[in-house]
Parts: sequence; structure tokens; C-alpha cells
Amino acid sequence: MTDSADAVRAEVAEWIAGHWDPEMPLARWRELLADSGWACPAWPRQWCGRALPGGLAAAATEALRSAVVPGPAEGVGMILVAPVLIEHACDELKRQFIRPTVTGEISWCQLFSEPGAGSDLAGLQTRAERDGDEWLVTGQKVWSTGAATAGFGLLLARTDADVPKHSGITAFVLPMRQPGVQVRPLRQMNGHSSFNEVFFDAARVPASYVIGEVGGGWTVARAALAHERRLAMFPPLPSEVSGRAWREAVA
Repeated sequence: MTDSADAVRAEVAEWIAGHWDPEMPLARWRELLADSGWACPAWPRQWCGRALPGGLAAAATEALRSAVVPGPAEGVGMILVAPVLIEHACDELKRQFIRPTVTGEISWCQLFSEPGAGSDLAGLQTRAERDGDEWLVTGQKVWSTGAATAGFGLLLARTDADVPKHSGITAFVLPMRQPGVQVRPLRQMNGHSSFNEVFFDAARVPASYVIGEVGGGWTVARAALAHERRLAMFPPLPSEVSGRAWREAVA
């Protein structure tokens, strides 16, 4: 393993020189980045990373930014969902969702907050009931950024009402584009509609989409909240860029 920050920066620069073409499609560039491990250098090697310790991973990320090339996809999926999947999901869920999240092939929203729960996240009432090989989700979430365009949501739902509230919650990957999910944008004072209400009416979730253990959702929630504070850490886009990959990244 590369053992100095300067060596990491040099290795990243060499890799970029051999692979970067500003006229390539953004999707192709992000695939190369994901498969190289430089997309998420602190993550495990099998999940788009290099297993580098914090300081060396930061040096790699700095080298990418200094080279003025697009990074991996941004947003909830990269900063919150994928790390939670790495920490708590089974390998099958990791194989299905981590790389497409890094490349931007799929996008995510967070389905935690509810109108009646306030700051008491463990008081959530959205419920999931087992139905054969699926779970049926009924309830409502609010303040879900990006829910109108997300392909999947990181959902917390109550699966057992007869145990203490922290023990009856399960975390799921919920497919957003299905008849049982309705998204209503919330109009903000600035005219934007970044936040949404999300309603579930027997929305279907495969049983294999449980993250961690049934009833273990509070552990997953705490891990997600620990990552959430990093959501605003993406740097601004460069002021002067050219080429197809950058045009698509800006768009």
C-alpha cells in the first residue's frame, strides 16, 4: 500500500493522466473512477475504494480536485446511504447498490422525518408489515430532499409496535418509482421545491432489502445521522471548465 501523501498524490495524478478525456461521457468517467478505487479511497477495495487510512484518503481526494476532473456522484447517496450500506448491509445489497450510487446511475433520498414525530425520530409511525417475500409500507415522511427524482430511499419504518420504540424499527431500501409511493413537493419561500412530503400506501419492499437485522433499524439510523453532518461538504464546481464530461456534471 502507498504509504505517504506525496506518493498517493503522484499515483492519482499518473492514473488521471492515463484515463482522463474531457470529451468522454460523464457516466463513463465515473465508471472508470469507481473501478479504480480513487472515487472513494477510504472505502474497502471491493466497494469502489482503496482501503486507505484517513490522511492518505484525503490526499487522494485533494489530488482529484487539484486535477480539475469531475468526482463521483454527489448527494445523499454518496455521503449518507453508501457508507451505511458498507457498514450494515449484506453483501448482496452492497453489490446491487454501491457502485451504481458512486457512478450516479441511481440516486437516493432519506426517508426518516415524520410530521408527528418532531425531533423524536424513534417515535416514527410509518409501518412496514411482512407479506410473504415483501414488506408493505404505509405512512408518511416529510422534509425528504430529492425525493421527487430519487430512484431509491433509505427508509425507517416501524415493524413491531409491541416492543420499546427504539427496538421496533427496521431500515429498508425502498424503491421510489412504484404505484404505492406519492411525492408532493413543498414550496419554499425562495420559490424552490427541494423538500418533499412522501406518502406510502402499501408500497412494496423486497424482503431482501432490509438493511441489517429486522428490528435493528435504530442502529442503522444512528450511523446515518453520524454521516449526515457531512452532506454540505461538497466543494463548489470550478468556475472555468470545458468538455463533455464537465458539461454533463454541471447540468
